Amino acid sequence: MALTDEEQKQKDIEEEFQRLRGFLSSSIKGPNTDAILQSMAATGRNLIHNVQAVDAQLYIVSAVDRYLDIRLAGYNIVRPTKVGLSDDIFRELGIELKNRTQVRDLIHKLLNIMYGDDFTKASMKSTQLETYNLEDGDKLIVSFDDQDSFEIVFKSSDFTNISAATAQEVADAITRYIRGLGLRGSAVAKDDGLGGYVELFSNTLGPSSSVRVLGGKAQNQLRFDLIRPTSGEATTQWTVEQQPSGTMRATWSGGPDPGVGKIKVNDYVNIYGSSFDEDNKGTFTVVDVQGGTVGNAYFEYENPFGVTETVLQGTLDGMLFFAPVRRTINSKIRYAAAYQTESRLLEVFLPATTKVVRRSREGAAHLHGPTSPPNTGDENGPYIFDLTKPYTIGGVATETQQEINSGSDNIISVSDSSEFPDESGNIVIGYGTSHEEGPIPYISRPSGGSILVSPAYTFKNVHPAGTDVSLIIQNSPYVPAKDGSDYPFYITDSVSGRLYAEDLVRSVTATGINLVITILYPNDIGLGKYGTPFSEKEYVWGEDNWPKSLQINKES
Repeated sequence: MALTDEEQKQKDIEEEFQRLRGFLSSSIKGPNTDAILQSMAATGRNLIHNVQAVDAQLYIVSAVDRYLDIRLAGYNIVRPTKVGLSDDIFRELGIELKNRTQVRDLIHKLLNIMYGDDFTKASMKSTQLETYNLEDGDKLIVSFDDQDSFEIVFKSSDFTNISAATAQEVADAITRYIRGLGLRGSAVAKDDGLGGYVELFSNTLGPSSSVRVLGGKAQNQLRFDLIRPTSGEATTQWTVEQQPSGTMRATWSGGPDPGVGKIKVNDYVNIYGSSFDEDNKGTFTVVDVQGGTVGNAYFEYENPFGVTETVLQGTLDGMLFFAPVRRTINSKIRYAAAYQTESRLLEVFLPATTKVVRRSREGAAHLHGPTSPPNTGDENGPYIFDLTKPYTIGGVATETQQEINSGSDNIISVSDSSEFPDESGNIVIGYGTSHEEGPIPYISRPSGGSILVSPAYTFKNVHPAGTDVSLIIQNSPYVPAKDGSDYPFYITDSVSGRLYAEDLVRSVTATGINLVITILYPNDIGLGKYGTPFSEKEYVWGEDNWPKSLQINKES
């Protein structure tokens, strides 16, 4: 169990005491001697800790805060003031910049730090959501970066219940198996709000990274891109025969139409239905296809050990067809990468926003989920402050128990006025509504359920029962703290992160290299009529993307 700070302190002092005791003769002893040694030990401990703390700030790998800035400033690497770079990210950037390698590799490393794996590495998502009905020994055939494919084998010991495997368990099992083979690549579990799924990632940065899934029984459950929309059913009948060429031909010979014409040459077929002979089960490459009617439609595939049989498909997924799609970073809508398309020409593509933005509760506004910094109990934000109000409300509030209008009595009935001061002050009724009214001077609270408004005041608006009544704590607008300590809600400056990324790319590009930077703005996914000529997105608001009708003098 970890020691508390006080326990660690006492342990350190005792060790220093014993060390000092060892320098003295055993004949020199007594309470006075021990007291002197204890005092020296405590002082020595503080001195040693101070030396260690100072020593840590002398190195980039351990320095923090302004000391890290000082260390990297010696290499002309300056932390931008508007981006909100944490020490960890700034240190990682600094180390990469300090230890320059080839320009393009360095740029990819910098982009990975600024944008993350989602934008800089090829990946592929499973199209089925958790849970996954796997079986012990199920395999997934994968290829990363156009290298030789390999099999990932799932074992019951990797899961709490392999027949109801979670996305996290599957991702962990894939990554662990890949590491065990000494290969590169990984998997992560994600959830976009609809349910968990698995995403495969190449470990290579840039255009040369790729991911391809090439079969295996586990693919029937995970269904990485791209499954063909065939429609074979349990009662679809197949006649499987060996051909003189050595291939196997599966002919649709009865039952519902499986849609053979949707299959393409070089697709792969997963035959794992329990009704098929064991020698006919597996993942096989399609070498020939002919669509058509029952008895004429067939596909041929490579399986040197196949046997002849006529069999019902048995289940919907007894026979599935997939296209071996190759996913690269260019498969993504937005990506961060560098391309050398010509000699001495480097083209860099950057998404409009980076991952490097403020994520803390102070100084930014985010939807706080389970992985967000914890709420300490006194943080109610983020807030939106209306600085146009000539007054500021506090936390004291109640509700009206009656309708209030221009003819109402000056004693208003409220649900509870016990927290309002029993002295003159000001209130506002209906704060933030169309019938907001205030400041309203009040004299006192006659009871715990009423407030006495100044007799000289006449109500101007109609306020229905249940309208908020708030105490005004100051007769001037609220001034938000500039350090974000009161958790104001405002748009996080993520553009500064991208501008900093551009500056980094320019700073590491060798003299004589023509650098072209292209900014990739978000498209209209998520907007109404997405993908049609009537999409709500007409143009991107950016300096170089204004419509011609708005391209006026940008200096004005």
